[in-house]
Amino acid sequence: LIADDDIISRRLLQKHLENCGFEVLSAKDGAEGWEIFQQQKDSIQIVIIDWMMPKMNGIELCQRIRKAEVSHYVYLIFLSGKGEKKDVIVGLEAGADDYIVKPFDPAELKVRIGAGKRIIELERRLKQSNEKLRIAYEAIKRDLKAAAQTQASLLPTGFPQMKNIEFAARFIPSSFVSGDIYNVFRLDENHIGLYQIDVSGHGVVAAFFSVSLYRQLTQDLYPKGLLKVPLSEPPHYEINHPKKVIALLDKEYSSMLAAQGHYFTMVYGILNIKTGELSLCRAGHTFPLFISSSKGEADYIKEGGPPIGFGLPRFDESKTIKLAPGDRVVLFSDGVNESVSPQGTLYGIERIKEFLLKHHSLPLSEAFDLLLKDVKSFQGKEEFSDDVSILGLTWLDNK
Repeated sequence: LIADDDIISRRLLQKHLENCGFEVLSAKDGAEGWEIFQQQKDSIQIVIIDWMMPKMNGIELCQRIRKAEVSHYVYLIFLSGKGEKKDVIVGLEAGADDYIVKPFDPAELKVRIGAGKRIIELERRLKQSNEKLRIAYEAIKRDLKAAAQTQASLLPTGFPQMKNIEFAARFIPSSFVSGDIYNVFRLDENHIGLYQIDVSGHGVVAAFFSVSLYRQLTQDLYPKGLLKVPLSEPPHYEINHPKKVIALLDKEYSSMLAAQGHYFTMVYGILNIKTGELSLCRAGHTFPLFISSSKGEADYIKEGGPPIGFGLPRFDESKTIKLAPGDRVVLFSDGVNESVSPQGTLYGIERIKEFLLKHHSLPLSEAFDLLLKDVKSFQGKEEFSDDVSILGLTWLDNK
């Protein structure tokens, strides 16, 4: 498209461009040029604009074209008798890609038009590449959503039903799939196993390891003595202590995780549902929180050892506590305590302790919902930067 009020200049331009193989539209002023552009914008790729024109000058036409919604890039060239540096700057600031001073040289015009064609071709290829990326991204997103559904299906939808124990959990992945996983399950008629795992990072790789760990810690899928040791005498098994389970996992995973640059933290516990004795072992995980109902106090269980995957010698310590009616134990991943306020302050484990102690009288699930609401308010956003999981139990009675 040529927009020039000088008929001689306009016809010369049209002739040269047609000789170069272009299909040319022409307008005698800016207003007509804008009207033609609106009608033919899907086919117009290059516009040559004279600066000084009646009804609408070149600057305004250039700005209007730049603001128009067009499916492709339009290359704009200013053509003007104004050749000073400041005039060139004004033209380029208005949105032009190039600037030719009148009277134009046909050879120069051809070269500059050629440059415009290259830019347009690059833009077309870029658009094609972006479309391929968009299609690939949509396919990956569908796969990730399917993976997220699969991973979510591994998490317990309910907990073992017992009159003397209340369980609750919350899970919020930072992306489609997560490195956090937890479970509560029967070991036998008198014991329940529970764990929470946080694989370093988040996303696909972390999720892969978390699912692998889930399989290892599922008795029906892995009957090789991780949770129980087979015996020849009745009851034909012995439940492995939490320290032993963590040591076996470290032996199984340490070298593989180290090779991938990953590690995981974990708390594994065994609860005797008859006596209320809970044994916990922690491998680099955030401290489990113990809330004593009778004392109205809360404290963290700090016994444990290093994360799994660092290749460090194991020196795990465990903790056994006798639960009394109303006592609570809460496990949480570091996505909770490491949430950050807009001012850069960590939410922190002390804030979690104070909050859950304050709301100790509420049902566990309500207390967790309020905690997450408080964390979101603290960080000033709904989304979490890391995976978040919370798992807890309340001992109601031992009868």
